[in-house]
Amino acid sequence: AMAVDICAMQECLRWEGVDADAHLAELSNFDEFNYYISEYFDVPVPAANTLDALAALMGWSGDTKQIVTKVTGQRHTEDALKPEHFRKFLADLKARSLAELDQKVQQVFTQKMTELVAWKKFDQEQERYMERTPMNSYDVLKCSQACFHLFEWLSSLLPQDQRPLRHVPSDIKAYREREKVMKLQGSWPQDPPPGPEPRDV
Repeated sequence: AMAVDICAMQECLRWEGVDADAHLAELSNFDEFNYYISEYFDVPVPAANTLDALAALMGWSGDTKQIVTKVTGQRHTEDALKPEHFRKFLADLKARSLAELDQKVQQVFTQKMTELVAWKKFDQEQERYMERTPMNSYDVLKCSQACFHLFEWLSSLLPQDQRPLRHVPSDIKAYREREKVMKLQGSWPQDPPPGPEPRDV
């Protein structure tokens, strides 16, 4: 239920319109899945939905930790990284398409990628908290950079008119308002280069 995250929204926007293969390439740099998942007792819903959509595509079952183990080959954060296992996962992921799934599984995938989830946001126009938010790239990014690139790849498998939002209107509006004010104050952080160019951190 926090205010818009300027840095996260800048990151989300810089990937807008970038080819899906760039997200897959970016994903190959992340073996942070296990570290990230083990930080949470309850995985945030936008990330959990992304992993559930992945499981539907890959024909896997299990909770988020089990799904992450299938991705990384690691059962625990302390386990040695298994780059070969991770590379094989990425190759398998690239080879998958929705067309080869039966209709029910396609529906589960689409639902997990696009549904309203219990993710509280303040809507400034309506001046109240919204209890549910549609799945969107920005909220997934706020949970995990690795999940964001996965989400963008999975989104690309859906027909254009069924893809999830990049961000909800209230967030981008709040971001643009902050941008105006902070640019006048001279305190706006430098806009990063468009993806997939590396970003100075």
